[in-house]
Amino acid sequence: MKDYIIAIDQGTTSSKILLINKKNEIVDKDYIEIGKQELPGGEILQNPIEILLSVQELLNRLFERNNLDPKRIDSIAITNQRESTIIWNKKTGKPVYDVISWQAYNTNYLTKEWVKKGYERKVFDKTGLLINPYFSASKIKHILNNTNENIEDLLFGTIDTFLLWNLSVEKNHKTDISNASRTMLFNIHDNKWDKELLEDFEIPEAILPTVSNNNDLFGHYEYQGVKIPIQAMIGDQQSALFGHLCVDNGDVKVTYGTGCFILTNIGDRPCQSKSGLLTTVAWKLDEKVIYALEGSVFMGGSAVRWMRDKLNLVNNVDDSELMAYGSKNDNVYVVPAFVGLGAPYWDNDIKASILGLEANTTKADIMKATLNSIAYQVTDILEIIKKETNTSIKSIAVDGGASNNNYLMQFQSDLINVKLLQNTESEITGLGSAFISGLKTGFFESINEIRKNQKIKKIFIPTSNQKRVVDLYERWKLAVKATQLFK
Repeated sequence: MKDYIIAIDQGTTSSKILLINKKNEIVDKDYIEIGKQELPGGEILQNPIEILLSVQELLNRLFERNNLDPKRIDSIAITNQRESTIIWNKKTGKPVYDVISWQAYNTNYLTKEWVKKGYERKVFDKTGLLINPYFSASKIKHILNNTNENIEDLLFGTIDTFLLWNLSVEKNHKTDISNASRTMLFNIHDNKWDKELLEDFEIPEAILPTVSNNNDLFGHYEYQGVKIPIQAMIGDQQSALFGHLCVDNGDVKVTYGTGCFILTNIGDRPCQSKSGLLTTVAWKLDEKVIYALEGSVFMGGSAVRWMRDKLNLVNNVDDSELMAYGSKNDNVYVVPAFVGLGAPYWDNDIKASILGLEANTTKADIMKATLNSIAYQVTDILEIIKKETNTSIKSIAVDGGASNNNYLMQFQSDLINVKLLQNTESEITGLGSAFISGLKTGFFESINEIRKNQKIKKIFIPTSNQKRVVDLYERWKLAVKATQLFK
């Protein structure tokens, strides 16, 4: 009797594990926090062994805590922080460099060179992405430039691939199509590694993993002699889109995490954005590819943590909601461009700013402005989605830690004049990968069956005067322009 699916959700700040039953219920979950090292020049690193050990520890704890017979596990699903890059020696298994985080921008010396060489149009047409240090290609090249190891001994992977290689008894070197589409090396029209780009960037194809569908059999994890199929892998933002069951053209989700990630399902035909959004593979189940338009906000919840850690505005990020409600000042603007700005600006050189300070400005005013900045950045992207898809957004599914901030969610709903749907279950990212795995194995009968078991926690409905929020948003755009003058 197969009673559960295990979902591994390896994120930027923590590794999580979920035990999920046939009713979509998470019957047990656990996590381990992950550190990161921020160096001068925008280099942000994580320890790959720490990440691997955290996942292995979580698996062991899950089985032991629940006295779980591995024969009761239907399958394992893996979802992960995307773009973060690892290269390791296949003979020793040892990484040759720390994980370069998706947030790192120290490799812009390479991306600037590629732009100068005129690769921008080619990259955008082939991959749906803009040349930017955010994606894996420049991180790969940077590591290759800084290692003396024999190139023939090296393997590249994003976090999913590194975990699979270490967890599977087969030591499979595979990735899934959603993660591959975030490397800036994958042709989303041909659905394969692009040889021309690899040649341009001087990256050997031999180090790249095999690209699989999201619901392929990736390998087996062995526990107490029982082999459990690893039946799904998918990037975290695509997984959240599926977890919300945004499976129809035009469905939108926003994840409010360390950064904010806005994805809209655009169906089985990729389209190009004219305003800085990215076209990416949402998923490929069996032989059908679904695409998404995506915009990224680099500093979401991490902007609030910065205010806590650097300015001591608050002791706990959860207190930011109460502080914001206590502020009556709308004149302060925070532009949290600590690692540049993502879509639609794609400005790596901009620095962060606080504008509109007065003698009577309070901590609460600055904290409210920080929360507002998250909503403004998300609105930047949603406005483009509405324009480029020529559709009106009826509702938006939200998840992520900051989606529990009622002030932020209400302000976001007011700002875009659309209702927000907050799921009762907060671990949407892990659930999405589990749904893909379970639908393939028959653990879940259908998407309709899954949908029947979903529960909405709260609906945020626009309440504010629209002229007020339109004025506030226009001033946000002025704040960004003013900040861009001081590079």
